[in-house]
Formats: sequence, structure tokens, C-alpha cells
Amino acid sequence: MIQLIRGTCCAALFGAALGCAAPIAVVGQDAKPAAALNVTALSGQRVPVLPITYILADSVVGLPTSHAEVVAWADSIVGEAFEIRGPEVQWVLPPALRTAVRRAPSMLPPPDKLGQAVLRSARLDRVPDPLRVHLRALAALTNSRMIMVPAAVRFTNVPEGVQAEVDFVLADARNGSVAWRSRPTAVAATPGEALRLATGYLLPDVR
Repeated sequence: MIQLIRGTCCAALFGAALGCAAPIAVVGQDAKPAAALNVTALSGQRVPVLPITYILADSVVGLPTSHAEVVAWADSIVGEAFEIRGPEVQWVLPPALRTAVRRAPSMLPPPDKLGQAVLRSARLDRVPDPLRVHLRALAALTNSRMIMVPAAVRFTNVPEGVQAEVDFVLADARNGSVAWRSRPTAVAATPGEALRLATGYLLPDVR
């Protein structure tokens, strides 16, 4: 269930090949470096990206008003950033996931109802059930193994504008391990730009 509140949280290795790049800088006061994703080990693979279901906002202006709209909006920004900055990977974005699940309704619940927000807890190094079972079924359905989970997004008003903090988790659907985790933070004039910047920090340009 999406949690949108108006008015009123590093990296394990997927073998040696999926190590994180060096920590990268983020924008804003008290921001901490975030672990970048090394896409080399994922190159050519299909990697589903689950919908964002946990979004917190502290009286932030510029967000869509309904739950459905804010989910579609956030998913679109995150998905676009992955496709532009990580073209080596065959990202399977939420709209395609929903279509695939509708064609096989007996396999698992809709992608928005898998309970993926539980992975926002930094204490988890393994995917708990029943989410683990659901991810295994989703991997079988999409011919994939690794699944990207944007587990939470938090927007906060700051003097410089809006801060976006995102919990990203790369989960191994085969053994249930959390292969990589990062929490990038960015500040921009609008929530959309802050979310775009935060997601982009995971995939720095490599030359």
C-alpha cells in the first residue's frame, strides 16, 4: 500500500563482479555518499524494476495529488533514469511488469502488492517471505534473476528546495539475498528533479 504523508531511512556484494563503484558525492547539507551500482555484471540481463509503494512527503509542493498518480509519476522518473544512464541492462519497468502479471494472474499478486517496501530496512540482508516467494515467481515470469527494488522514497522541504532520499535494493531472486543496497540523496528546486538526481547518482558516467 502506498504511504503518502503530507504535513508532518552499504553495499553487499553479488559475488566479486557486482562490487560497488567508489562512493559518489550527493547534494545538500548532511548528505552522505551513496553506493553506485556497477552495471557490468548486469550487462545484457533482464532486470525487473518494481513499482515504488512507499512514498513519504512532508508538505512538499509539486507532487501529484492521488496515490495512483504519484506512483506513476515516481516510477516514470526512476525508470527513465535507469534506461538513460544504464542502457547496458534490459530494465523491465513497472508498466511492463503489470502487463506480464495480468497475463499470468495465478502466479503472483500485482507488482504493487508484493510487500517490497519492507526492504527499506537497512537491517535486512535477506529478502523475507512471502516477498522472497513472490520475487522468485516474478523472476521466472520475466526470465530474470536480479530484481531492482526502489523500496522507499522520502521527500523533505529544505532551505535549498526539496530533498529526495531513495532506498534502492538489488535482490537475488534465486537465493533471496540482498546483493546491493544504496540510499542516495539529492536536493533540487522540485521534487521531480530531486528524485531524478538521486536516482542518477547510482549510475555515474564511466570513461
